[in-house]
Amino acid sequence: MQAEIQAEVVWRLHTAAGHLHAICELVEAGRPCEEVIHQLRAVKAALRVAGTRLLACQIKLSEEIIINGSVEARTAELARLHKLYTLLVQQPDYESEANE
Repeated sequence: MQAEIQAEVVWRLHTAAGHLHAICELVEAGRPCEEVIHQLRAVKAALRVAGTRLLACQIKLSEEIIINGSVEARTAELARLHKLYTLLVQQPDYESEANE
């Protein structure tokens, strides 16, 4: 991973961790749900961007395999990238969790 991408991802993860810590304090202080949910959205956005940057970096690193690899290597690498993408964009089922 390139140093500048790594630094950006680490910064975004630290930012998300700081937001998450602040969310815990909001909940402990009994703040309104609107404030808590707003901050949760900020954490989710920071994590989504960090994940997107990591995936973009991996795609760039996989470029050589995709372009010049054997058919089997290309197929395996594309399947792996698809799995990573699916993990990144997968949305939790909030409705089923709310009904538990």
